[in-house]
Amino acid sequence: QDTFDLVVDEHVHQFFPGVNTNTYGASAEYLGPTLILHRGDTANIRVHNQLAQITSMHWHGMHVPGEQDGGPQRIIDPGTVWHATYPVKNPAGTYWYHPHPHELTAEQANMGVAGFIIVRDEEEAQLALPRTYGVDDLPVVVQDRSFVANGNFFFGPYGNTVLVNGTPNPYVDCPAQVVRLRLLNGSNARVYALGFEDGRSFHVIAGDGGLLAAPATTDRLWLSNGERAEVLLDLTGLEGDSLLLMSFGSELPQTVPGANNMLWESSTLNGIDFPVLRIRVTAPTPEAITTIPATLVPQTPPDISEAVRTRTKLITGNGMVGMGMFMINGLMYDLGVINDTMQLGSVEIWDIVNNSNMAHPMHIHGVSFHILERNGQAPPAWEQGPKDVVLVDRFETVRVIMRFTEPSPPEWPFMYHCHNLMHEDNMMMLQYIVTDLSTGAPEGMGTAGSRVFPSPTTGQLTYESATPVQHARLIDALGREVWKAGLQGATTGTLDLGPVPAGTYVLLLHGAAGSTPVRVVKE
Repeated sequence: QDTFDLVVDEHVHQFFPGVNTNTYGASAEYLGPTLILHRGDTANIRVHNQLAQITSMHWHGMHVPGEQDGGPQRIIDPGTVWHATYPVKNPAGTYWYHPHPHELTAEQANMGVAGFIIVRDEEEAQLALPRTYGVDDLPVVVQDRSFVANGNFFFGPYGNTVLVNGTPNPYVDCPAQVVRLRLLNGSNARVYALGFEDGRSFHVIAGDGGLLAAPATTDRLWLSNGERAEVLLDLTGLEGDSLLLMSFGSELPQTVPGANNMLWESSTLNGIDFPVLRIRVTAPTPEAITTIPATLVPQTPPDISEAVRTRTKLITGNGMVGMGMFMINGLMYDLGVINDTMQLGSVEIWDIVNNSNMAHPMHIHGVSFHILERNGQAPPAWEQGPKDVVLVDRFETVRVIMRFTEPSPPEWPFMYHCHNLMHEDNMMMLQYIVTDLSTGAPEGMGTAGSRVFPSPTTGQLTYESATPVQHARLIDALGREVWKAGLQGATTGTLDLGPVPAGTYVLLLHGAAGSTPVRVVKE
């Protein structure tokens, strides 16, 4: 088993000599340790909240049940401990953890609560890849931060100082061989256009959710908030040389946070090319990796023919990088409302359409998805693996496909939201549940004092609820809505399911307190 303790508490850290900065950390002064998990093992992680405010911890990109996901419902009160435990199902890849408390995510992440998760598995272990942690296999989290006169952080969408792994003006010594950089955009809002000062190419071998089918060679890689990418950099024969990883902000369109858009919040880094990380090349190590593999792991995304439905997720609104009213399908986040219901094991296609005034990095909890199209075209090679964040620019439509493999009861829904942390905290987020009709509550029994009878039924169904019910929806085994009725706030009444085909369903009773699911059999 993989067992860890993460103590989230307050610290004082010196980013610059003699300058004290108040920070938060996870078992560290700033940021937290890298958790190395192994596919097939069980993760046991105890999160200790020593802050004066609530927190939570989300295992970003990990395939875990809703109860273990660490979303805003999973409140860890000050002075308490949450013991998260889940089987490690993800393929080898780079994931991360960060807080997800309602309306406090950006603040706590800005203060430093975040860390890497590296998953290893047998398939990846068979490949000739660098994997000596800290030598030729390096985690690289890029953040921008600003400091006020007393040394503390300024809390806002942008920073004026680049930190890599919490270090300003960073450099790293890398051996003269193939090295692996695990890149993570841990910034609040800034998008990075990464590349090297001398224009050299590099090889992307993995995205958010694991390895690609083959390395994808490029000289530029955009990385939006929460996105990860693993790249191989061939430093063979370069001992004594020095390379500079840059972000080419001058190349970002005006619609992408980090561009020099004069109408948005300002930063000295906006719209310019700036250094991210200096790489100094040292002597190679024994048994160095010196070649780039031709192939990696086969990709097996769900087939389009398996999709039971296509949903459109329409982004609207106008605002700033750090504020504004942005909506998904005309809605903003309500902790008590379930926005979508899926059937466990089902496949869906989502069209994410951005009609707002700027780009948004869209993240879906509980799944990895594959990008089918960007504006009707195949995505670039480095986006053709499993992902959980996708940047959708203004007037873009991105089509993704995914299979819902993790259950989430109504009290522990999964989120989908903008991973610009400022937008997320300003309610640009909705939630969904994944139901399993083969198990669950007894027929006719729900939560919060609700029940329906008789079940099985041939048509007429009586419902009773402890709270007023505004409307009812019937969801079939494929997650499709097959029937609905308005109930005008009644706590009891009769439903006519006569036209509905025989089968097993989930009846959702929607009220002000949220959605109550009841398992129903129609004969």
